[in-house]
Amino acid sequence: MAIKAATALFIKLGSKGDYESECIEKEGTIKLDYRQIPHELCLSNNWDKVSEFVALEYNTNKASTTSHRNQIKRFYTEPKTTMWITFYDCKLWYCFAEEEVLLDENSRTKSRKTVDGWRSVDSQNNSLFIQTLSGKLTKVQGFRGTICDVKEKEYLLNKINNTQHPDVKNVETNLVSLKLSLEKIIQLLSPQDFEVFVDLIFRSSGWSRVGSAGNTIKTLDIELLAPVTGERAIVQVKSQSNLSLYKEYEERLNIEGYDKAFYVTHTPDKKLSDHINTMDKNNSIQVWDAEKLADLSVNAGLIEWLVSTVG
Repeated sequence: MAIKAATALFIKLGSKGDYESECIEKEGTIKLDYRQIPHELCLSNNWDKVSEFVALEYNTNKASTTSHRNQIKRFYTEPKTTMWITFYDCKLWYCFAEEEVLLDENSRTKSRKTVDGWRSVDSQNNSLFIQTLSGKLTKVQGFRGTICDVKEKEYLLNKINNTQHPDVKNVETNLVSLKLSLEKIIQLLSPQDFEVFVDLIFRSSGWSRVGSAGNTIKTLDIELLAPVTGERAIVQVKSQSNLSLYKEYEERLNIEGYDKAFYVTHTPDKKLSDHINTMDKNNSIQVWDAEKLADLSVNAGLIEWLVSTVG
């Protein structure tokens, strides 16, 4: 069942995150400081009097006083349908809170029990790491106060429910269609253009072509060097290939002096396609087909090149 929220609020658990660990890991609470503000005034909804205490205790101007009062008021009056979020341990955490506000007689802090504890995973149990979230949402961490509205509520709920914005979904659907079309275009390349295309793919990934491997290693096409890491690679390019042909080159590609080997073909026969699908990812030779090349062409920005070359 999808998680819904009437409102979403960010709460800073302590001015420097002092209460994060105890609220999230131990108590299952949301907590408010403002120790000097009488609990009884807040419970009785005497917000004008609360404003007076804020101005007196914190020496604030009218605008700042109103801001503090409103944050306190929201802590006391937000219903159970409000989602509270915070950021802790490199993740986004969210919860819903019971409406009763409790006073700690010793610390004078105020707290509300969470309904089912804090959570930091989406509906598929994937951790909500900050680095995977839009800056439009995570920028609320920079709020200087304690409580503020989460303007990106729709995005937040989409992430928690592991659903997508309709526009994002459309892009992904169109991207799948684009890649299928690119596969067909790649298969129309002449053998010479196909080798140029493969060379461009590797160049976009940081490889430099040392020369034609056929000059030094008979029947092999491209020799590559990664300048940063010093890795060397050998590439065999075949427009069309069957499993028997691949097997012939398999031994030639497993030669000393090279860190990686690639066998690239845009039109493998069924036996070779089946073999590619069952190959171990750690196989010493990487075999690329049209599907893999379509993915790489998008990442390398080679769509226009393909269209102009084939068209």
